Amino acid sequence: MSAEERSQFPRQIVLIGLSGVGKTTVGRMIAERLGWPFVDTDDVITSRHGRTPADILESDGELAFREIEAAVVAEAAKQSPAVISTGGGAFLNPRSRRALGERGLICYLDATPAEIARRIDDDDPDVKRPLLGEDIEARLHELDRERRPFYNNADLWVPVQGLSAPHGEGPKVAAQAAGEAAAARILHSWATEGARLVAQPRRLDRFAAVEPPRVPAAVVDTGAERYPVWVGPGEIGRLPDRLRQLELDNRRIFVISDANVMEHHGRGVAETLDSAGIAGASYIVPSGEASKTLRVAGEVYRWLAEQRAERRDLIVGLGGGVVGDLAGFVAATYLRGMPLIQIPTSLLAMNDAAIGGKSAVDLPAGKNLVGAFRQPAAVLSDVETLRTLPRRSYTEGWAEVLKHALILDPALLSLLEREAGALTTSQPDLDLVAGVVARSSRLKALIVSSDPTERGLRAILNYGHTIGHGIETATGYEQYLHGEAVAVGMMGAAQIGAELGTMERELLARQADLLRAFDLPLRAPGVRGRAVLEAMRLDKKVAQGRRSFVLLGGAGRAVVRNDVPDDVVQRAVADLVRE
Repeated sequence: MSAEERSQFPRQIVLIGLSGVGKTTVGRMIAERLGWPFVDTDDVITSRHGRTPADILESDGELAFREIEAAVVAEAAKQSPAVISTGGGAFLNPRSRRALGERGLICYLDATPAEIARRIDDDDPDVKRPLLGEDIEARLHELDRERRPFYNNADLWVPVQGLSAPHGEGPKVAAQAAGEAAAARILHSWATEGARLVAQPRRLDRFAAVEPPRVPAAVVDTGAERYPVWVGPGEIGRLPDRLRQLELDNRRIFVISDANVMEHHGRGVAETLDSAGIAGASYIVPSGEASKTLRVAGEVYRWLAEQRAERRDLIVGLGGGVVGDLAGFVAATYLRGMPLIQIPTSLLAMNDAAIGGKSAVDLPAGKNLVGAFRQPAAVLSDVETLRTLPRRSYTEGWAEVLKHALILDPALLSLLEREAGALTTSQPDLDLVAGVVARSSRLKALIVSSDPTERGLRAILNYGHTIGHGIETATGYEQYLHGEAVAVGMMGAAQIGAELGTMERELLARQADLLRAFDLPLRAPGVRGRAVLEAMRLDKKVAQGRRSFVLLGGAGRAVVRNDVPDDVVQRAVADLVRE
């Protein structure tokens, strides 16, 4: 890239995020590749005052430190070109936010507090972080809640989540790989869209606002595609506004749904679109897994052809996981790809199928064997639709939320334990539900963004699915709902982990208690164990004849193993199906 070409791009790249997330590591990588100076505001403070930020915080207090930090940030913001790494709390100051935004592309590095805490534990023990205290992970969760609303207004959200495995090479290697991927992603965005991002209307006003503006609950950003996930009551009524925000309003909409969902929500969607003058049509498929087939997809293709659907038109998947998968598969394949918006109406779909761009249909030989990766343009999770769900369908959806908590977020796990009664009542507080779904959606978005085509990290989302899919296939998708089968599968994975020594028996018991609290099954008595094992051999997660299992190395610590002995798997399955 020539000097003339570089002059068209922002002359600063600014890294923000929690302490320990890797801002310095990523910043040095970027600065080296661009040939720019690297400025670490914490290092500048140390050099100028002869004391580290930790020393100043301990001796003078946080208020005095923040004044020093703001002055250093204001000075660094004037340096151009530069790559600037800020302290974790620097971006909370509105003057600092605006100053950094004047010349800089603001990049938010994000990972779960559990992941950051592991990196800090593996870091130099002499590095002091007084704001984190003794319980680093708990404090990181507090800081995440406090600071995320401000961080979320960055120009670019960058996932730096890494896979940590006891049998791998350790957190440092995983963190280094995540840092290199983050640096490459930031440089790509800087070169391809940096000028556009920093020219957004009212951008500096947004940074300078004392209270951070509201943003989507989550963003999926694969590096090639970016889309919002909105969560809350009334999102269906906001569909025309969301279409305008996405610049997708001036086109026809083709809604794919099932009979049950259309009965409850079809009229509301139609009236919302009609009142906004948006033309469209709908196709209704029978409810249930039997609609997720190539035959039904073919019927939808014929309908779209009859409607003369064009590539620029929009497909909307309105329904649960089956509809979401079917609509996603059709959108990925008809006319070689059409834009898609997912409007999940089940708790399961809001936390699973709607986010991530994976779509598939089933074959007689197994579940999800024919599919594609195609990200939607947006996800609208309207939690008011959950009021119309049958009790069993509502309950099964919690399996995916519990899974996210178990593999990624110990704090969410504790919240679910505390609020199990309030969340499972027949009339739950929708604000509480929306908060939990939003947090679960962020976790899913973080993993999907880090690994959009399931080449590594994303595999941890299959916790409980290897055995769960086997149970579904062995019972013809009729006896157990997907979430129920996953719940049983998680217990099977926990038993395997406990036998192999990756998982403490205490965590196994805790998982079992949590599944009971959400009225999810722990076993599948009466199912033929041999049929489950045979179905597992045909699962798409089998590679070179070896099954992959996601196990827990602790709360919030998932590991992927493909060396689980067959006899261990057989014992776990036999125990799950025993009468």
